[in-house]
Amino acid sequence: MPTGTPSRRSRWLRRTPAQVGRDGELFAALLYLLRGYLIVARDVRMPAGQVDLVCRRGRLLVVVEVKRRRTRGRFGAVHALSRRQEERLLAATTQLERRHRWATTARIDLVTIDGWRVRIWRSAVTRERHRRDSAQPW
Repeated sequence: MPTGTPSRRSRWLRRTPAQVGRDGELFAALLYLLRGYLIVARDVRMPAGQVDLVCRRGRLLVVVEVKRRRTRGRFGAVHALSRRQEERLLAATTQLERRHRWATTARIDLVTIDGWRVRIWRSAVTRERHRRDSAQPW
């Protein structure tokens, strides 16, 4: 291989964190599509903050936060969701409920991708402040 041209593998390994995150969001969107959800929006900017994915199934509105890590380490992607981000997601969900009048119920899910391990945490953030301790992986 010529010395001036980087290989495909080395280009893939040099991806920025933003590119890795976008790949994770795309993968999560595909998972929700395969499970029968309609993707309402991706990368939504709200006054309360940014939301990775907004899905719909019937009258259920699902706000999805995606956390991705390239490798499975000691602290996985599930630990990357801070209290501040949880509060931002709750505020954004309230705003989205007002915007989408068809939604009668709403849920906030967390999709974690650690290397090749993917988990969907349904109702990962709730208004009752039961964090991922009470959330069930899908």
